[in-house]
Amino acid sequence: MTEVASRELRSNTRGLLDRVASGEEITIAVDGIAVATLQPIEQRPTWMNSADFIRKLARYQADPGLTAELRALSPDTTDDLAW
Repeated sequence: MTEVASRELRSNTRGLLDRVASGEEITIAVDGIAVATLQPIEQRPTWMNSADFIRKLARYQADPGLTAELRALSPDTTDDLAW
């Protein structure tokens, strides 16, 4: 990891951000003491095929017994009301 002084961040912000965008992590130092790290953010895909979506979604499924518990707690529904 590269360490640069805060004055370089001030004078060369775009250059440092370009380096970070290409994958480099840069530590910013003030008076020789590291105070922050610039690192690339995780790029999330803007599109995902259905198989990947289902696979990711399956990890976050609710407790299978939740539906039955909710029905027992509140047996009345509004399904019969017209919109």
